[in-house]
Amino acid sequence: MKLFIYILSICPAGFLLLLFSCSSFSAETEEKFRLPQSESWTVKTSRNSSSEEFSVDGSSFYFSVNKNEATAILAYSDGHARPCGAIYPYSTSLSFQDGFAAEVLFTLCAASASSAAGTHEYLSKFNWQRFMEECAAFGEQSWKLDKERIMQKISSGTFKKTDFKLLE
Repeated sequence: MKLFIYILSICPAGFLLLLFSCSSFSAETEEKFRLPQSESWTVKTSRNSSSEEFSVDGSSFYFSVNKNEATAILAYSDGHARPCGAIYPYSTSLSFQDGFAAEVLFTLCAASASSAAGTHEYLSKFNWQRFMEECAAFGEQSWKLDKERIMQKISSGTFKKTDFKLLE
């Protein structure tokens, strides 16, 4: 504390620098998300330990997200059978390829509303980037993966690549 006061007495502008730098550590950020095409979308997200839903017309939208917190974003349209999706902070471009992975995260978050804070912290440490890559390798078949098994394994902390099993 004495060092802090000493620095401020030498450099009064240091207080302004300190004040400015603290404001840059905000927990939220406004991000631009891109959709695959311009049309009407219903967007669902798992932000702040709850799900939100809103409508978007166009090919992009801005949304406030928590920095470094895995956030599922899904977009549904009447013209498509499956949602497109993204997992922030790994992607800000929603794609049909990432829809399954985003839906897994969204469902896990929605199912854990009672212990949301701890769950979001745990889920943010999961390797979602690798998970999205593995799901993308299945292409359209990713929607035929055993979602329940995958979610159980992720929830228990025992998920591994061999848990990707197609339903018969």
